Amino acid sequence: MIATRSIHPFPARMAPDIALEAIKILPKGATVLDPMSGSGTVLRAAMDSGHPARGFDVDPLAVLMSKVLLTPIDTKKLQVKALEIIEKSSHINYSKISLPWIDDDPETRKFINFWFDKPQIHDLRRITSLLYRKNDAISNALKVALSRLIIQKNRGASLAGDVSHSRPHRIRSANDFDVVDEFIKSTYRLMRLLNHEAPISDAIVEQGDARNMKSLGNDSIDAIVTSPPYLNAIDYLRGHKMSLVWFGYRISELRKIRADAVGASRAPNPQMDLKTARKLVESCQEIDSLPNNKQSMILRYACDVDAFLKEAARVLRPRGTAVYVVGNSCINNIYIDNASIVINAAHQHGLRLVDRYERELLATKRYMPPPDKSSTAPINQRMGIECILTFRKAKTKVQNMN
Repeated sequence: MIATRSIHPFPARMAPDIALEAIKILPKGATVLDPMSGSGTVLRAAMDSGHPARGFDVDPLAVLMSKVLLTPIDTKKLQVKALEIIEKSSHINYSKISLPWIDDDPETRKFINFWFDKPQIHDLRRITSLLYRKNDAISNALKVALSRLIIQKNRGASLAGDVSHSRPHRIRSANDFDVVDEFIKSTYRLMRLLNHEAPISDAIVEQGDARNMKSLGNDSIDAIVTSPPYLNAIDYLRGHKMSLVWFGYRISELRKIRADAVGASRAPNPQMDLKTARKLVESCQEIDSLPNNKQSMILRYACDVDAFLKEAARVLRPRGTAVYVVGNSCINNIYIDNASIVINAAHQHGLRLVDRYERELLATKRYMPPPDKSSTAPINQRMGIECILTFRKAKTKVQNMN
């Protein structure tokens, strides 16, 4: 059984059918890696097909929800623990609660006071004080249940709207949301989801960077299936930090994760190889008409793509396969062919393109608004598709073109 329902809002899950198609042709026992695993769709599909699975993501909330989705859990114990948390929290001396990453950090405290009303802060502090130090399966599931109250479309524990699409903006100045009651309801909903789609084994998922998977050995992975962040697209941490500030993270820590992530809208770091990046974007000739800061952002993305494909080539076994689901971007009405950047970088590191096909993005699954079907502009037509690229690693190491 392939899990199809998300246990937590996530702005752009990979379509489960893509993951399944890529995985079902693998030999029995092949190790599957998703180096940018998001909400865990690929890892779950691999597990459900009987394959060992490994995953990494820089986003701590993505890692948390993946761990909960991928770890067998006794939901009866989850129910008991949720009720125990609520009971204990009601008897805590509020003045004695210490959350040092908030209380000792003016920036994080200011953030919380802006985005949350006092009644919700009061209840969230009580519950958080009993959860944040714990990392066992039950506690992680309860954190997901709590996060579900915050990462909402409109009505939730914060004063923001559109948090689930990672576009939070303050839409109210007061809030009557009942955190305690909704936490219990959220736990029960999570229990139903986990009971319906219980995993048959564990996967290994950890916070880490696709550009430097130091815990993986050379030639240790049979297949990679992933969907890298698109250039100038979803800023996951913008919404997710609304929950992560309750789980031990300071705003400064989350800012650094966000700034270093693949696809960040920033100029290249000084140590990045711009010579290689310029080669990778040669097919995107129209970018020359963009302002310098936008061109720099594209070069930064090309550097990131080169880095994660170099690392993919390192960990893949000879003749191993890598499937990348790539969407294209639009900056200042200029089309950016991200798929070509990925293909060019893969070729540099001995990954040969063996298949490419395109599929239309469903309007209900898109992060950005669907294209205007009345428009015949080429860019409008291009933005409604995603490319599925399949590569195979060479039998022997290929000399880098640099």
